Amino acid sequence: MLAYIVFFFVAFGSKLLLALLTIYFLFPSDAACPGCDGETLLVRMSRGGRALSLVFLGRVRSRWCPRCRWEGLTRPAPASSGQQVPHIAALRSPDRP
Repeated sequence: MLAYIVFFFVAFGSKLLLALLTIYFLFPSDAACPGCDGETLLVRMSRGGRALSLVFLGRVRSRWCPRCRWEGLTRPAPASSGQQVPHIAALRSPDRP
């Protein structure tokens, strides 16, 4: 039985894993628009986008460029880029619970 499980993973699972990794690294990794190099905005994802985000463990975001109307998925910027992401508590105003 163990031989069948190993064969299934080698034959199908590893190929699926490599395909998902390749697709993930094809997404742009910064907030700049790939078409016009303008600033993009985060938008709410559709059902299909949320399902795809679950496949990638929540690591993809839907962005939209107001300048050229580009819309697509991006991955978060690398940690070594020097950008600091504020903590969620710092984003809340003091009068909000």
